[in-house]
Amino acid sequence: MSASQQQGQVAVYPAADAYEAGVVPIRFSGWPQPAPAPVYAALSGDCEADVVVVVGAGLAGASLTLHLAERGVSVVLLEADQPASGASGRNAGHVQPYLGSLEALQDLPNQGRDFIDYFVERRNIVFDINQKYDLAADTERCGLVDAANRKHAALGRKARLWQGLGYAVEEVGGARLQELLGTSAYDYGLHWQEGGRVNPYLFTQGMVAAATRLGARVHGNSCVLACEREGAQWRLRTATGSVRAARVVLCTNGHVGNPFFPELARTQFPLLACGLATRPLPAEVMAQINPARVALMQYPAGLYPLVIDGRGRLITATIPGSGQAQDAQRYFAYFLRYLRRTFPALAGVPIELESYWTGMTANSSSAYEAAYPQFYRVDEGVLALLNLGSWGNVMGPLLGLHLAEVLLADRPDQLLLPLREPRAVRCAGLFETKIRRVLIPAARLADRLGLV
Repeated sequence: MSASQQQGQVAVYPAADAYEAGVVPIRFSGWPQPAPAPVYAALSGDCEADVVVVVGAGLAGASLTLHLAERGVSVVLLEADQPASGASGRNAGHVQPYLGSLEALQDLPNQGRDFIDYFVERRNIVFDINQKYDLAADTERCGLVDAANRKHAALGRKARLWQGLGYAVEEVGGARLQELLGTSAYDYGLHWQEGGRVNPYLFTQGMVAAATRLGARVHGNSCVLACEREGAQWRLRTATGSVRAARVVLCTNGHVGNPFFPELARTQFPLLACGLATRPLPAEVMAQINPARVALMQYPAGLYPLVIDGRGRLITATIPGSGQAQDAQRYFAYFLRYLRRTFPALAGVPIELESYWTGMTANSSSAYEAAYPQFYRVDEGVLALLNLGSWGNVMGPLLGLHLAEVLLADRPDQLLLPLREPRAVRCAGLFETKIRRVLIPAARLADRLGLV
């Protein structure tokens, strides 16, 4: 159940350091439903998986498990908490069907064209999985808008690039943009007719439930304490049991805090984010705000990515100031200022904060646009799919599917992104310092002064 609000005050988890670490219990997030979520029992005793053990029940691990189970593979999924309790269940809910940049692919064979083609063909994977398994994940193919205060050449180039790849995206402005968003605050934007929104917590939970129906064995509250070789196989040990398999795939969020293969935790740039959800707004008000119900992003700063869920709530995410992650009212005040300035229909309408939470992202690069997920060869028979960054809602399911196909063919050389050896990044903490102490505060000041 999400954190409840009494007399205008959102319930706050008592441990302030949990907000700074991004480990506030998932029930404080706005995404879980009031009904109790399924609880997967801890691993008990010793068992075997014929082929694969997957560690981590987030978007990537859930997708990998589901697509292996679809193909009849015996698979065990181990999760330290419960499915979707980590970063995957905490994001802003955007389904972005395009890549932020292709520059990071230029050094790949054929300039990454095989990966681009695979991504383009499966860009609707969130909606496809949702429809195939009838998941109650509040998923809506409502499109997206990148909105800006003026025309930007970079957005025009992006539109032409993705139009050439078969996307329905157009440059819009004036009356058309106002018709989509219900505001005249923006003069220019890109309207992506594909993509939309998803409840990432329910979507991840739904994939796990579908995998269990297909025969996968899922264990929550099963933190892996050791991963040890036994002949040609691997034995994974938890506090209450163990499982043995020929292959292990690690899909943990940055692998932080895990005692086995600790080198993986040094491959990422951490960044803390926070999420907010309002209480549902009246239907007559919602009819005037973002009437097209597109997922909204602002260019270039992107301070207040916005989705409107099926309950009529406004949901956003941002980056909290250093040492201030527990201050829900501070970030809600920023969001309110943006909402009232952008949508005149909200003038005088009471808007209350329902939920506030934080989560830690793991990025593969110190530059957002280059932060592609990574495949790592950890040891013989042990692979890792890590560091999804902020692209997880599409990348996690898509790369989970791809990895399932590669494992089934036993052809790791067919991975469309490089299979790398784990290597520690340099000055990992500087990325978060730069974002939280410099860039985001500067963007907020520019936004407040109307300079964005």
